[in-house]
Parts: sequence; structure tokens; C-alpha cells
Amino acid sequence: MLFKKQKKKIGELRSPRAIAFSIKGLYHSNINDPSMETSRIIKLLAEKLVVHYRDEAEKGWLWFEPYLTYANAIIPEALLCAWQDQGGEIYKNIAKESFDFLISRIFKNQQIKVISNNNWLKKGEESHPYGEQPIDVAYTILALNRFYQVFERNGYLEKSKMAFDWFLGKNHLSQIVYNPCTGGCFDGLEETQVNLNQGAESTLSYLISRLTIDSMMNDQKENAKVSVENSELRI
Repeated sequence: MLFKKQKKKIGELRSPRAIAFSIKGLYHSNINDPSMETSRIIKLLAEKLVVHYRDEAEKGWLWFEPYLTYANAIIPEALLCAWQDQGGEIYKNIAKESFDFLISRIFKNQQIKVISNNNWLKKGEESHPYGEQPIDVAYTILALNRFYQVFERNGYLEKSKMAFDWFLGKNHLSQIVYNPCTGGCFDGLEETQVNLNQGAESTLSYLISRLTIDSMMNDQKENAKVSVENSELRI
């Protein structure tokens, strides 16, 4: 009931992240309860993201804002959701172009290093090297999963594995972020130490990432099995 009441106001949103989170929620709602009104709002919001992108994107900076902050991956993922709901190659193309740009900024030397929460990355500047949180890694893994499902490119799968390995110690401190003793997850990485607080947000981020990776690995195995079976049939 509350969701239905708020749908009319969602179309007034202006922030790219608020828009993106809303698109994703509306998309999943539309899968279970299809509605032309919901699709209309998704299209309205997606067009706003397109305008943001066209206003800010330029050579060397293929993004919706003049900075990268938190929850970046949700924005291109939301545009891909809009494409899945609406069609429209413009949504799909901008989603991929912007997501690949983001990937180029947060994957270095076979590791993920999400944008620092100590200092956002502004256009034309260098990223601050420390201050990483599990939730941003989780957002990236979720987006990588969707892009892998749509584009079927192994590069997205490989980067998903790299991102998940961040929890297991493949980071600049070579320290495990997931705590196997408690089943929780530490709150992040600073310059010289792990933030030892284990908040619910961080633990949920790890669990969501783990479930997503397991699903991707199972899909890969199933696809490989089908491919082998098809090859045997042709023989």
C-alpha cells in the first residue's frame, strides 16, 4: 500500500542515485505485478538518467555526474533494468558505456578498489587510495551479475570473482574482511588497518555478494554442461 502511494512522487526525483534505486525497485515490482503505470514511471526516470549522462559525459569521463561517490554501480545497472523493462537501445548502450568506464576506474592490478568514502573522485582528479566499504563492493558485484546475464561476457564474470575476493583478502592490506569466526563482516579497509566494527550493513553486503557469486558460478557450470551436451549431439 505504501509503495503504491509513493509511486506518484517517485517521478519527481532528481538525484541520479535516488532515481537508480527507484528504477531497480520498480523493475522488480513490475516482474511480479506488471503495470503500465509502473513502466511509465520507469521510462520517465530512465530518461532523466539519459539527460544526466548527456549533460556530463565527455571524452575520458563517461559518467552521469562530475564525480564518482558511493553506490556508483547502481546507476548503470538501473539503466540496464530500464532496458529490460522498456527496450530502447539508448538505455542499453549508455548503461554499458558508463559501467565499463566505472570498471576502468575501480579495477586495477587484478583487484577491486572502490571509490574512497574519505574523498570522492572528482572529474580530472586522482582517486583517494583508502577508505573502502563492503556495501560498495556488493553493489558492484550485483551490477556485474546483471551485465554478465545480459551481455554474456566472461570479463564481467572474472571481475565478479575479483570483487568477491576483496572480502577474502585480495585487497591492498591482504587482510580478510569477512569474519569466519562470527559469520559477520568488518566495516571496511583504511590505509593501514581493517575497521573491526561488524555492522549489519557490512554483513548483509557480504552475504548478498556470496549468494550472487554462487548463483553466477552455478549458471556458468550449467551453461558449460549444456554446451558439452550440444557438442556431443552434433557428433
